[in-house]
Amino acid sequence: MRAGACQGSTCPPLARWACIEYGVVFPVPRRRHPAAAFALALAAVAAVVLFARPAAATESTTPDPMTLEVAGQADAYYYKPRSKARRPILMYLHGRGGNAFEDCRKWARVARQFGWVVCPQGPSGGDNGGRTWNNDADSAKKVIDAVVVALQEKYPNRVRSRGDILIGFSEGAYIAQQVGLRDPMHWNKWLILAANDKYWWGDAPQMLEQNRAKIRRVYLFTGENDQVAENTKRAGEMLKDAHIRVRVKIAPGLGHEVPADRMITNYRRPLRWLAAAK
Repeated sequence: MRAGACQGSTCPPLARWACIEYGVVFPVPRRRHPAAAFALALAAVAAVVLFARPAAATESTTPDPMTLEVAGQADAYYYKPRSKARRPILMYLHGRGGNAFEDCRKWARVARQFGWVVCPQGPSGGDNGGRTWNNDADSAKKVIDAVVVALQEKYPNRVRSRGDILIGFSEGAYIAQQVGLRDPMHWNKWLILAANDKYWWGDAPQMLEQNRAKIRRVYLFTGENDQVAENTKRAGEMLKDAHIRVRVKIAPGLGHEVPADRMITNYRRPLRWLAAAK
């Protein structure tokens, strides 16, 4: 457009896209049809909703765990693996006062891609409705063994009988450290959350050494603000002394329990490392 097409500061409405005034080009605002403006506003709202959905969708789309009846024990909860081939068990042992039903839902989001996510309940109930293992590794092992049998009977030829992953948190960490030590042929990969060297006493160092060829991998994960962080490091040294392959993670900024929305970020990589062991 050549200079002089507009006089002064006046441009014919909607007649030009710009006006040259004193040698400077000024854009002329265009008026939008009300329907077009409404469509743009609706698109903006849709974009906000779309990008806000993933976190909430994860919470709402995870179904309730299935219930497994266990002879002589409390029901356990579980999720089937995504594959129909024979898959390993990833057994989660809750902490004192834990809720196996809700814990299983959380762990399904993290671990279902690796196999059966199975969550037994401790034998005793607590005041808050949660369950406890009573720090009794012998009775806990009976529960664990019964749950494995019940799952294998319900799904023949789809559940592995050895080389499974044991996950324990807090009091469940104590149980996992005891059961894994006693039954390393079955549970030869461990993810211990809030591990403690005091959970191994007496002849435990000798048993670790004797079973080093059976225990394939161990991952110890503890928040740096957890009071057992130093104990976790010492447990890692015990495993190293026994020549067992171990990784120790003291997670910055975390306490005793990892929030649900950070479980995938913190636990999926350790599980992938454990599952890769043959």
